[in-house]
Amino acid sequence: MEHPWGYTCLLALFFTCVNAATKDIDLSNHCGPLGNSVDISDATAGELYWDSYPPNKNCWLTLEAAVGKRIFLQFTDINIKGINKRLGCDDVLYVKQGRYAGSFTPDRSWEMVCGRSNIDYYATARYVTFNLVSSRHGGGHIRIRYTVYHHAYDSSECDGFYCVTRDKCIDDSLMCDGVDHCGGRSRGAYMTDESTDSDGGCGIVEHRKKVKIIGIACGCVGGVILLIAGVLVYWRYRRRSQ
Repeated sequence: MEHPWGYTCLLALFFTCVNAATKDIDLSNHCGPLGNSVDISDATAGELYWDSYPPNKNCWLTLEAAVGKRIFLQFTDINIKGINKRLGCDDVLYVKQGRYAGSFTPDRSWEMVCGRSNIDYYATARYVTFNLVSSRHGGGHIRIRYTVYHHAYDSSECDGFYCVTRDKCIDDSLMCDGVDHCGGRSRGAYMTDESTDSDGGCGIVEHRKKVKIIGIACGCVGGVILLIAGVLVYWRYRRRSQ
């Protein structure tokens, strides 16, 4: 006899206790034609990297977050080779929210990253597309941090950590990893385990996890009690009817 209540409770407790997933993406293994994509719907943050991209490449990649989510990009370490002072950049990384297919070439509406640009890019959609075009140079490197978030007008709409200056809600497991996932060096967004804050500091993360675990445990116990009560009522009814 299967016990779906028990399985559900155990799964809920497991996914509550573990930290939310981070997913790093090696761009050299995901370089493809237009329409090529990587699913990050199970991730809260991660890094895209290419330690030394080759020459003569035209690589496409689209990040796909879960429905209702958005993607925040931070270009943490960029060295796009082949800068031509007169004509601009020979090697270019194009970035734009959305996904694209068919015959397509980036236009002026795309963010153009070259040289040692360090920018933040806020997408208002669940897709962000990259197009790396390298000429004869190659040899540059790319490191981009991404954070998955959803838009929230205030903290009441956020069940994680609320980035006040950006109206962003990120997973609270990211709050204490020493990284500014909110952008703009928002207060409390890049705290470490030793940090303190008027909102409770990093201790609030563990507190929320404990509250979730207690809530799930109480719900599971209540469900088991109701199940046992139902079985007893049914057993007594069968005995009386015999």
